[in-house]
Amino acid sequence: MIDPPTSESSPRAAHPSVRELMAPPRPSIDQFQTVMAAALRLRASGAVSIPVSDEREQFLGMLSDRDIIERCVAEGLNPRAVTVGRLLPQPQPVIDPDRAADAAVLAMIVRQPLAELPVVENGVLVGMISVADAAGPLLDGRVEDSDLDGFWPTDLVVTPTGQ
Repeated sequence: MIDPPTSESSPRAAHPSVRELMAPPRPSIDQFQTVMAAALRLRASGAVSIPVSDEREQFLGMLSDRDIIERCVAEGLNPRAVTVGRLLPQPQPVIDPDRAADAAVLAMIVRQPLAELPVVENGVLVGMISVADAAGPLLDGRVEDSDLDGFWPTDLVVTPTGQ
C-alpha cells in the first residue's frame, strides 16, 4: 500500500507562502494626488516607489521615481498639475499572498525594475516581497560561507535571456 502524500512531501509545504515572507505595505497615495505630492513623499521617505490606490483603497499600481522622471519631467508635463494615476505604467504585475514562494516567484521578482512585487489580496495591497525576502528560504543553508570565499559582486554577470 502506498502512503498518502503528507504535507511534508507537497511542493507547497516545501516553500513558505509569500504572506510569510512579505514586508508590510508602504502607505499609498491616492490616484488623484499630484505628481509633486508623490515626489515629496518619496523624498521624505527615502523610497524609490509609492503604492497608488483609488478612493476605495483598491491597489492600482506602483509609481516609481523613474516613472516621474520619464513620464512627467522628461515629457515637459507640469508635476503640480499631473495626477499620479496618469503616470502609472500598465499592466503592473502583482502576486497573491497565498502563493508558495518558490523559485518561480523569485524569478518574477528579479524581472521587475525595482526587484520587488506588490502582494495584493482582493484588490488591496497587503505587502511587498523583494528578492531578499524570497531568496533566503530558497537558499536555506545550501550555501556555505566557504562557497562565498573570494566572491565579489563584480563577479556577477547578468545577460538577458535568449541571447
